Amino acid sequence: MKNFQPLFLENLRISIPGHSILRFAHHRHTARSDQVQDHHHKHSQFLLYLRGHGVQILGSESIPVRRGSFLYLPARAIHGFRKSMKASPLSLLMDFKEKRPLASRPMIRILSTQSLSEVESALNLMMRTADFGPSSSISGASKSLHLFSLLHKELSNERPDQRKVHPQTEAARRTIENCPSMVSSPGRIALLMNEDLSSLNRKIRSESGLNLSTLLDEKRQRKAFELLLQKDRPIAEVAWRCGFQDPNYFSRWFRRKVGQTPSQWRSGAT
Repeated sequence: MKNFQPLFLENLRISIPGHSILRFAHHRHTARSDQVQDHHHKHSQFLLYLRGHGVQILGSESIPVRRGSFLYLPARAIHGFRKSMKASPLSLLMDFKEKRPLASRPMIRILSTQSLSEVESALNLMMRTADFGPSSSISGASKSLHLFSLLHKELSNERPDQRKVHPQTEAARRTIENCPSMVSSPGRIALLMNEDLSSLNRKIRSESGLNLSTLLDEKRQRKAFELLLQKDRPIAEVAWRCGFQDPNYFSRWFRRKVGQTPSQWRSGAT
């Protein structure tokens, strides 16, 4: 585990119907580790980011992650990580085997403030109590199961066959993704979908709580991370490819979203 500095690590052997919990780890990336090479495991994982931010690599996708980003990684899912700030990210990891996978592909969501608070409270309780250790402590096993259940319930109601359908939101996402060049405005998205801008925004907001600007920013941010990882590409070109005519405006937008300028993010400086 040369990429990580364990703050708390425990090998587990807790079996419950359908699952076997193998390991719990609370760790931070080492200062000299800017990335975790793509890899996979024979078991499934829950991964929760508690501090810092970066880019999670899931197969061919590069997805920005930050505090509260929660991932489910099924067995053999290819994944990696690229650090985007000098401070080392802090994360919670649980390894487990499951008879019936939650999904065939990785899943990611942002935990609500309440859910994140519940997880951190359970984590702090585990780290404060010296009796943690399921092989010798019923109390420790109970705390482990409680933490696992908190994480599992965040995704257990989101199986692909049970997930809420957001047809207008997904149609807008597909429109943005399928454009050969970056769409420059919400109005352009509505035009491409043959919809009135105000009406389309209302439909999307009622479905998912989002709007066209949010969906466009999601794509811009992913694209910016992807291009900034190519360190020989000028910032002005990154801005243009992300739909910004003014590099200075792009830098202000990026800093508002990420907390750093594009140059700082690229270099790993704070």
